[in-house]
Amino acid sequence: MSGEGVRRRVAQKNRAPIGSNGQQDDHSTDDGSAKLGWAQWIFLSIYFTGVVYGSQFIGGHLPKPWPSSDHGDIRDLSRFSEDRATQHLLTLTSFRPRTVGTDGNDKFSVKYFLKEAEAIRKKASPVNLIEIDHQVVSGSFRLAFLNGIYERRFNNVYQNIHNVLVRIGPLHEYSESNRTLLVNCHFDAAIGVDGASDDLSQCVTMLEALTVLAQRAPLKHRVLFLFNGAEESILQASHGFVTQHPWAQDVTAFINLEAAGSGGRDVLFQTGPKHPWLVRAYALVPFPCGNSFGEEIFQSGIIPSDTDFRIFRDHGSIPGVDIAYVENGYVYHTHYDRVEQITPGTLQRSGENLISLIYGIVTSPEFQDLENCVECATDSAVYFDFLGIAFITYSHRSGVIVNCIFVLAAIATIFAELRLELITSGVYTSSLRKAKLLGLGIAAAVTAVIVPVVSVACLAYLVSFVAPMSWYASPHLAFFLYGCPTVGMVFAVHRYFLSGRVMASTPIGLRESIIYHSVGFLWMIVLIVTTSYGLNSAFVPLLFLAGPLPIRVMWLNFQPLTRRDLTAFLTAHMTSVSIPTIFGLYTLLSMLRVFIPIFGRSGSELNPDVALAVLVSFSIACLMSYYGSLVHVTDLKSSSQIAKLFAGITFGTVLLISLTPIGFPYSSPPNGIAPKRLALQHFHREDYDLAGKQVSEDNGLWIVPLDFIGIKPLSGIFNLTGALSADCVGKLYCGLPFIYPIIKLFRHHLVVPVREEPRLPHHPLLVNTGKESITERLTKWTFSAELVDHSNIYISPAAHCRLTGWNLTAAEPMNGPEWNGRPTYFVFLVAGYEAGKTKFDKVFSIELECRSGLLNSSDASSSSSSSSPVAVESVRITVVNHFLAMTSPLLDRVLTQLPSWVAEIHWLNSLQSYVF
Repeated sequence: MSGEGVRRRVAQKNRAPIGSNGQQDDHSTDDGSAKLGWAQWIFLSIYFTGVVYGSQFIGGHLPKPWPSSDHGDIRDLSRFSEDRATQHLLTLTSFRPRTVGTDGNDKFSVKYFLKEAEAIRKKASPVNLIEIDHQVVSGSFRLAFLNGIYERRFNNVYQNIHNVLVRIGPLHEYSESNRTLLVNCHFDAAIGVDGASDDLSQCVTMLEALTVLAQRAPLKHRVLFLFNGAEESILQASHGFVTQHPWAQDVTAFINLEAAGSGGRDVLFQTGPKHPWLVRAYALVPFPCGNSFGEEIFQSGIIPSDTDFRIFRDHGSIPGVDIAYVENGYVYHTHYDRVEQITPGTLQRSGENLISLIYGIVTSPEFQDLENCVECATDSAVYFDFLGIAFITYSHRSGVIVNCIFVLAAIATIFAELRLELITSGVYTSSLRKAKLLGLGIAAAVTAVIVPVVSVACLAYLVSFVAPMSWYASPHLAFFLYGCPTVGMVFAVHRYFLSGRVMASTPIGLRESIIYHSVGFLWMIVLIVTTSYGLNSAFVPLLFLAGPLPIRVMWLNFQPLTRRDLTAFLTAHMTSVSIPTIFGLYTLLSMLRVFIPIFGRSGSELNPDVALAVLVSFSIACLMSYYGSLVHVTDLKSSSQIAKLFAGITFGTVLLISLTPIGFPYSSPPNGIAPKRLALQHFHREDYDLAGKQVSEDNGLWIVPLDFIGIKPLSGIFNLTGALSADCVGKLYCGLPFIYPIIKLFRHHLVVPVREEPRLPHHPLLVNTGKESITERLTKWTFSAELVDHSNIYISPAAHCRLTGWNLTAAEPMNGPEWNGRPTYFVFLVAGYEAGKTKFDKVFSIELECRSGLLNSSDASSSSSSSSPVAVESVRITVVNHFLAMTSPLLDRVLTQLPSWVAEIHWLNSLQSYVF
């Protein structure tokens, strides 16, 4: 800055102050800076509200379906048509149920895709070669992944799983290579639902995209459309394809299409691993959306879901992209997942994106010469969209360089600006006082994040006792419950630091700059940390650092009258923080749309009020970090009143949700969709001892609420007489028919003993057909069991035995959670449709290594008066059959009593436990 500029700024402090109320702040030294009052903060509130609604409106834009009433011809097959895709969707959703093993999935849906593929081939341009295949595959694999609360470890076994494959490419004489782009969806549905969005919406998008490609000039490389029939049964069909189909050997990259909601924008949420060129290709689609921050959240395991992306990545070593719908996640895996819930324009948007992405990937230089692409296996991509308008992407390596440049620039800018502020303020202080000011500024900025988050988390914990999940059906309540106290606490924290002797005696212009640049310094530290840990989400602190500082410096250095002109000062401040403010609010709203519905199925072990409070409070505290400096230029009376106002809003909201029906967390049409999720299983159970004698037999109704609130809202509906908690100590896997190994997620469930036995075709009788001694300690046991399309086998060797091998999976057994100090093994078995078969005989063997001469009181009974050998337990095995398409009179009566705001799934089980 020129010397004249410095002199002008020094002269300013001698002029009369211009404040919001024309009075000087009694607790500070005035330098002529303007002070804010109610009018300015109301204006800022309007600004924030406008950003919220504007980002929702702009970001939620969907294209007009084609053809429409005013343009387009549905007979034009060279352009994607939502109308044609919807017709496919209506037909496919009529095939129900569509779990693996049903006619609807493995017979009717498969025939439909084969028929439509053949019709596309007949109408295709003669320059395109279309090949069709129907794969029926069997196999096995181990699977372990985190969902944020528990580790899911189990052994996945499948047989007769169906895949429909359609490969399109140039005629052989025009083909440049065998390189293939895989596009994948799944047409099977979760238990008891239509699955219109998850994932038929993506399958019909693929079918229509195939129609369009077949009419156009051929691509240089092949595109393989995989319609897989077993994703909901834990990723089995994709595993069967990638490990056993000969076409899989030519796959160079993949696009996986999924859905966790009823439409809206299709979001890129996983890429790679590595291969940043894939994101560059995605950036060119008409409607790109997604960011690498969300990708790292998903891959951390916080979200309790997974996709076929994992299989292609881990078992095929293929790079790719994962794209999904996330809007209106309330319908996910419920009976609300129907065609009418899919927003018009959804399929048009995803279809146009898909066709563009296919062209972008197949024609990219990296796809054509992947072997010589150095960055593909060594670098990854940073990417994010801004309000759905712009999509920014760059390589991780470039990001590190950019981050380092801005860190150095921030250091120079912050300290140069603060030095200038100290000079121009006319306060010539010692180095110790300068250090104190900087230390207090950093402490205020840090405290303004920590104190609100901790306080709001404590508030949420208390609220969860009186009105849990009150925001579930009304997400806006989350702001009044957890956003308002955060804002109030930010004001309170900064007023507290302002009351200290050092800050109080500092000119308000100087202390505002200190707070502002202290925040910038903290964002710089966050940027350094995230960059050093190799996180692609480092772009978030980069935006908060790189956005404000340049604009701020230009305003304050080249507009010396800014501090005296209230309008100019607010304009300077709001302009400098506009990018992080808009992006931050846009990202927060996107996260809330994803996480709030998820909290309805996240189990009993996570307190969703606390989790949501931390998410909202931390996000708002970060968004307000730069605005905290404005508190230091606000008159005391106004800032105190504002803090009290937000405290009053919070208190009033707590009273409102506690004392009125507004706090009821669930809703159903026509008042919106926010259902309580519930699983009901009517089971028959038998236990057998070492001698093969039946020692117990009972029937029960297993009630499993899938959210934190549990059974309480339904306590007046169910007859809970004799209801018991599960016996997880005395029985392997609690003696309950788990279909998936989620024993640690849903602990607040009840078992109601009932007299009625479910009328089942048969029980999964387990027979020991042989016992062969391999060595003195090693024994091979052979068993035969009668299973159905969905079954489980639980195995737990005794404490003195060790499972060394089996033939259930090709890989070595993967153990699950310990039970009474013993290892357990969870085996999930699925069988696809086979004409005339309702049960499947499964012969399997296990190898046990046992220490001889050991007795365990928990494993066997002994008698001191007898010298005869005593039978000792070696292994405990439970066999479960799930009859997913069946119901019972008991379940039917229960279902008629459930309120409309309950979304339930139900089926019958038979469970037998044996000791050998």
